[in-house]
Amino acid sequence: MLITGIKSRPIYDTLHPLPRACRHIVAAQGTGGEAVMRLLEPMGGLRSSVELLYSSESFSGNDLSDRLKGLDCGSAEFFPANDDLVRRLSSLLASAKIGTALYLAGSETFIGRAMQVATDHDLRSDQVLREHCGTLARRVICMHCGEYNEDIAKRVFRCQACREHLVVRDHYSRHWAAFMGVKADAETPGTIPPNEDLDT
Repeated sequence: MLITGIKSRPIYDTLHPLPRACRHIVAAQGTGGEAVMRLLEPMGGLRSSVELLYSSESFSGNDLSDRLKGLDCGSAEFFPANDDLVRRLSSLLASAKIGTALYLAGSETFIGRAMQVATDHDLRSDQVLREHCGTLARRVICMHCGEYNEDIAKRVFRCQACREHLVVRDHYSRHWAAFMGVKADAETPGTIPPNEDLDT
């Protein structure tokens, strides 16, 4: 039904220190905490310029807060939810100057939302590294009502706002920072296609 090998999906990095940066903002979620630990290990003296933001992963419950609290870095803040972290990230990026590096690690949903904030604050792509970690669940925008549906793991689902059955298209929109969900029975009203797990 849908093509595989999603060409529009972002290409992710492996986090590594950007030595020319004078300010390092690290935002991570869930298992992205492991990428943060790998990132900080070789940073040495640069650690004092690291501002760490972390939240657990709501979809899986992965929480590495206890391990991250022991890290030696300039500052570390922990949040109960991604929304709180993303708001704090926005306030930090509001004061970002040339020489700021942003490191993101977590689910595709988390990275997409954080990248929207980075774009709003005019960070260039060479200032941002993104490492996908953890779940393959997707953030999907309903193309009928505009509602974001988080942590979608099935090809067909009901929009939480308009209650339409949607099929997740294999197209990632950088503008919306989400995959697109379109009406599942648009061609044959009342006929919902078979469901399957999203695996890519």
